[in-house]
Amino acid sequence: MTFERGNFGFFLAFIIIGGILGSALGTLASKALPALAFLKQNLTGAIGVNLEILSFSLSLNLAAIIGIALGFILYRKV
Repeated sequence: MTFERGNFGFFLAFIIIGGILGSALGTLASKALPALAFLKQNLTGAIGVNLEILSFSLSLNLAAIIGIALGFILYRKV
């Protein structure tokens, strides 16, 4: 798979990495400044899949949504 403009995989990579980094930075920010704890509060319940050998769950928080939005903006700039 080549990463070039207009490739869906490229777009998906920006969105996923943005969400992960946003969530991680939100957790760090809330530990550094407790007033920012609202960034890591879950907005949705855990959405999960259990395949007996692999378990996966996802929950969105405000920091992850901000990261996804920034990932989308960066994708549009590239």
